[in-house]
Amino acid sequence: MTDPTRQPTPVLAWRPTTAHHRAMWPEGYWKTVVWRGLKLRCPVCGKGKLFASYFRMNDACDCCGVGFAREHGQWVGSLDINTLLTAIVLMAGVGFGPLWSLKTSLAVWCTAAVVFPILTFRFSRGVWTAIVHLTGGVY
Repeated sequence: MTDPTRQPTPVLAWRPTTAHHRAMWPEGYWKTVVWRGLKLRCPVCGKGKLFASYFRMNDACDCCGVGFAREHGQWVGSLDINTLLTAIVLMAGVGFGPLWSLKTSLAVWCTAAVVFPILTFRFSRGVWTAIVHLTGGVY
């Protein structure tokens, strides 16, 4: 029988005593996981593919079975990464690029603003999956 006066300690996100959190990752593990994300591989095993097609992610890893999506809205972080990266590249291009006429500048930079996020979509999603794994969301 438990003591009614003693309250159990709540398991908080920053405490390493939950079932899915480790006390500490091995040295350099985060580099390995982020590299796996950039290679579009499973952050846990590094062998399974993240994507089934260009825009559709697999629900789980083919090799280790780990699930990638955990909750609705989880992928907003990857959109933030993609938006920030696009904004930095376009601002640097406009600021340090060649001096074109207004028509040419609008054509080039508006096209780049549409094409660049499409090209970097998978990589930002892979990096975000790695970040989610490092914070305990992919297990």
